[in-house]
Amino acid sequence: MDVEPQRLRLLLILLLAFAGVAGAAAQDDDENAVVGQTLSWEGNEDALRYELIIVDASDKELLHQSTENTSVELKLKPGAYRYKVLVYNVLDQLEVDTAWNDLVVIRAEIPGPKKVTPNIQYLENPVLRFRVEGLLLVEGAQYRLFRQDKPEIATAGQVVSHLSDEEVELTFPDFEFSYGDYSLTIENPGGLKHTLKNALFVRYDKPVDFHLSVGYAPGSVVYDSWYQSTWNQGFYPWGATGRLTVLFLKKGEYQLGAEAEGNAWLQTGGTPEAIINSKYLSAGVNAVYHYLVTKQLRLTARLGGGLMAGFHAFDYQGTPGLAWSSLDPYVDASVGVFYSILKFWHVEADVGILNGFGNQYSAGLVRPSVLTGVNF
Repeated sequence: MDVEPQRLRLLLILLLAFAGVAGAAAQDDDENAVVGQTLSWEGNEDALRYELIIVDASDKELLHQSTENTSVELKLKPGAYRYKVLVYNVLDQLEVDTAWNDLVVIRAEIPGPKKVTPNIQYLENPVLRFRVEGLLLVEGAQYRLFRQDKPEIATAGQVVSHLSDEEVELTFPDFEFSYGDYSLTIENPGGLKHTLKNALFVRYDKPVDFHLSVGYAPGSVVYDSWYQSTWNQGFYPWGATGRLTVLFLKKGEYQLGAEAEGNAWLQTGGTPEAIINSKYLSAGVNAVYHYLVTKQLRLTARLGGGLMAGFHAFDYQGTPGLAWSSLDPYVDASVGVFYSILKFWHVEADVGILNGFGNQYSAGLVRPSVLTGVNF
């Protein structure tokens, strides 16, 4: 009969009571406090009984107990021990004398975090070091910070200074700051843990952002057939755009706002004998949406409209001809990317379509743009 005892690493679980304020753990300060543990091993149906022997680190025998069961209830203090199991057969003769096995009893305590300082972080000026105050913040504990609406994504903390079991300084070097409410989970070496909800709030320091941008914006006529046949050069490289954007609703990964936009571009059309030279100026307002991919990179979308003024003149092989002007409404939409290079500087690129509504046409102009500007 061959019986191999199971190697165990027991945890001394100190039952802690939460008193008064939620999250504050209280416990008996008696270092000799013990609670029950269960030591078990694989048995054999032909065994009559077992003898369990436990010795301490100095090989002093603490227990020599006979049992017909394959487990024994213990009351050991935290520390290092060794044990072995003697197996007796149905004739009550010693059949197996196992080797000594290590047995470690660890003091496990429930941490009781009370608060994190500072508990408000601003995305524009993040603080990289935090102080956690509470009870039983023992050395070797693990700290994890996670956004409450995304608990599956946690950032591990690093202890900068363990001031005491009631105060610890931490840093989260891999923490991706994003708008939201965060919880802090502390897990002590014994495996017991506690989560402090609403430990940290990440907010925007500025309630409103302003972006002033200017850039290059060529165009290409894509419809309708009359407009394309009249302004028939296809691609028009001369164009410019400017925007003043105000983002006033800043929540989580998105920001909403409005902007004033102005555009200018040149178009040439007609025939070799009768060339039409057109200059366009437009002004309008847009609703703007920013989605924050990272702290610096955003995806953008805008939708709006306004008025565009056209100034047209015929040129008959160098001889000026008829000139006239137009004022028509338009709508436009675009999608793009926005990237902050420095705190006060950005670049952005997008592609959009502008639809003008004239007396004789409803024409579409595709306009890619590349802009740069300042944030304030």
